[in-house]
Amino acid sequence: MAPEKVTGLVLSSGNIGETDRRIVLLTREKGKISAFARGAVKPKNPLVTATQVFTFGEFFVYTGRDSYTVTGAEVKNHFYGLIKELDKYYYASYLCEIADYYTRENLNAKNELLLLYQALRALEKNIIENELVRYIYEWRMFLIGGEYPEVTKCIVCGESENLTHFSVKRHGCLCGRCACSVSDAVSVSGGMLYTLRYILSAGLPSLFAFTVKEDILAEFKKLTKLYISVDRNVKFNSEIFIDGEFGL
Repeated sequence: MAPEKVTGLVLSSGNIGETDRRIVLLTREKGKISAFARGAVKPKNPLVTATQVFTFGEFFVYTGRDSYTVTGAEVKNHFYGLIKELDKYYYASYLCEIADYYTRENLNAKNELLLLYQALRALEKNIIENELVRYIYEWRMFLIGGEYPEVTKCIVCGESENLTHFSVKRHGCLCGRCACSVSDAVSVSGGMLYTLRYILSAGLPSLFAFTVKEDILAEFKKLTKLYISVDRNVKFNSEIFIDGEFGL
C-alpha cells in the first residue's frame, strides 16, 4: 500500500526513546493527526529537519490503528526565523497550541492551516507587532470555529448606530441605550470596533498587513482577554512565557 500525501505543518514535536520522534501535524486533508517518524532523531535521517516544529510541507504517511507513520516529507518552509528568536518562538508556539486545541482529526482544516501559515509568516517577517499577530489570529480562529461576536449591530435592539459597548457573555456589541441593561457591558471605542470588524471580514492576504495605534492595541488586548476568559477554559504552556513579558 502506497503512503498518503498530506499538506501540513508540525504543531509539536518530541523524541520517543533514542531514535524515534512523535509529531502532531495540522493537515489540510485530515485535520490534526498524531504521527510517528521512525529513526527521525538519527543525524543522517532525512526526517530530522522535516519533523521539527513549525515545519510546513507535504508529508507521506501510513494510517495505523491509533496514529500515523511518517515515511517521507517534502519541506516547503522551515520557518527558521521563529526558532532563532526566543520571543518569536514563544508566540509561534502559542499559535500552534491554539491550532491544536481547536482542530480535530478527520475534519478538513484548510482554513485553519492557511491562517496559521500566514500568521507564522507575519511573525517571522516582522510585518506587524508580535502581539497584534496573536490577537488577529485568535479572533480569526473564533470566526472559523463559529464563536465570533456580532460587531455590526446591537445584540439587544438591532440598532447599527451608536455602538459604544461590548458584552463578552452575549458575544456582541451594544448601543449606548441598551448597554445599561447588560451587566457585563464594557465600553469600546469606534477604533476598536473598526479593527475588530476588519479582522473578521478581511481577506487572508491582507489580514496581517495593517497596524494600530498603541491605545487601540491596549484596548484590543483587554477585550481579547475578557473574551477568552468566557470562551476558553484552558491555559497554554507558551502563555507562561508570553504573559511573563507582556502581562496579558
